[in-house]
Amino acid sequence: MAKKKKEETKRVEDEILSDFAAFEKQQAESADLPTAEEPVKIRISADKLKAVAIVLSPVEAAKEVTKEDLIAALKSQGVVYGIDEAAIDEIFQYGSFGVDVPVAKGKEPSDGVSAKIDFKFDISGEKKVELKIDEHGNVDHKAINLIKSIEEGEVLALKIPAVKGETGMTVTGATLPAKEGKDIPLPAGENVKVSEDGLTLTAEISGQPIYKDGKVSVSPVYVVKGDVSYATGNINFKGTVTIEGGVQSDFVVNATDDIEVHGNIEKAYLEAGGDVRVRGGLYGQSEGKISAGGSVTIRSIESGIVEAGKNIIITQSSRYSTLIAGEDIILNNVKGSIVGGKATAGRTIDVTNLGSQSFTETAVEVGVNPKIKEMQVSLEEKIKENRQHLEKALHSIKTLKEMQSQGSLPPDKVELMKKLVPAAHQLKNAIEADTAKLNFIHEKLKSMQAGRLKINKTIFPNVKITTIGATMTVRKEINHSSFYEQNEQIIVGPY
Repeated sequence: MAKKKKEETKRVEDEILSDFAAFEKQQAESADLPTAEEPVKIRISADKLKAVAIVLSPVEAAKEVTKEDLIAALKSQGVVYGIDEAAIDEIFQYGSFGVDVPVAKGKEPSDGVSAKIDFKFDISGEKKVELKIDEHGNVDHKAINLIKSIEEGEVLALKIPAVKGETGMTVTGATLPAKEGKDIPLPAGENVKVSEDGLTLTAEISGQPIYKDGKVSVSPVYVVKGDVSYATGNINFKGTVTIEGGVQSDFVVNATDDIEVHGNIEKAYLEAGGDVRVRGGLYGQSEGKISAGGSVTIRSIESGIVEAGKNIIITQSSRYSTLIAGEDIILNNVKGSIVGGKATAGRTIDVTNLGSQSFTETAVEVGVNPKIKEMQVSLEEKIKENRQHLEKALHSIKTLKEMQSQGSLPPDKVELMKKLVPAAHQLKNAIEADTAKLNFIHEKLKSMQAGRLKINKTIFPNVKITTIGATMTVRKEINHSSFYEQNEQIIVGPY
């Protein structure tokens, strides 16, 4: 094997050397060398940004060559820009005969630089939670990332202006165009002000800076000094809501941006277009609900419902609750657990403990985006309902046709047939269309990467795991592991 590899290496080396020799030969043959009669030769590079001269030595030349002769030769070849007279002088002063000497140099175009926006706040939309855990595993719940607030007049963004490009020039005097830097306006949204020079974006009001749909806006922040209660009534606010207390039962808080709650939430309903952050917990009595277009960060959930377009981050525990996250559910502090209820995540569930020692029935579903799952269930129910209607319609049509075979139908039955037959066709078409949609979703789900359930410590018996194409009920305790679908089966792997 070693000998064969050595021979192959030698063969490749020989090919490279052979190709290189051919290349050198081609260069030599194509070189336009000076002769005794024409002792000066000018070569211009393909990009016309350089001209070189080769001058025959006085011994070999049939006539004397001067600096003026060389410059005249350059001009005869059209070289009019970037002539380096110092380099020409050196040829004759130091005897650089018979070699290529660069004697003219063009100017490359300098492309412009497009304008840029320097944002003075984080526009990623990812509001990371950095929790401090002590040596005993206790979490400082006050360390949850708070709403970023700014004051009126604070700078939100600066525009770095575009830099114009500079044209270039070939040695033959042709202009080389440069790419111009593109200008962009400041991304001004609501409640912001653009400076007269168009370079600075500042806040017109105090509030929360938001970057959405390519625009910078300042969202007003509505602050509730205590609880949301009968003293405040329900809250419906276009912006961000900060509640310095809790939310009492049966009250509603609706915000187009973020909601932050410093206390606990009872059997209430919260809906935010952005994120929801709760320092306390949700004690929902099976009805309290939090719905967020972004992520939800909360200490604990007891008999509640939490839906998030992105992530659900729980810093302590979830018991007998419904959790639905478009992306991940994370509950991985040292004492964290999900017990009872159902947790659904589009990508990953990462939890310390799942289920309980008393074998509490707990369900988790990973790898299926809740919105897609909802579409799938809705289509299945619609198809089922339409099939039932179709079955009834076809049965009635069959009965009427049997009556017709025994004689003419009464006028009212004829009118009924005129309604039933088109209705049956419409139902068939609807079933076919919805079935095609359902099949499309099934195929897409099959092609998706399976989600993953990660257990940092223990998963207990009577936990039911569902993926896109498989289910599994845990029968015994399993420690430090992960669960994922492979070949329509759920596989247990390392954490």
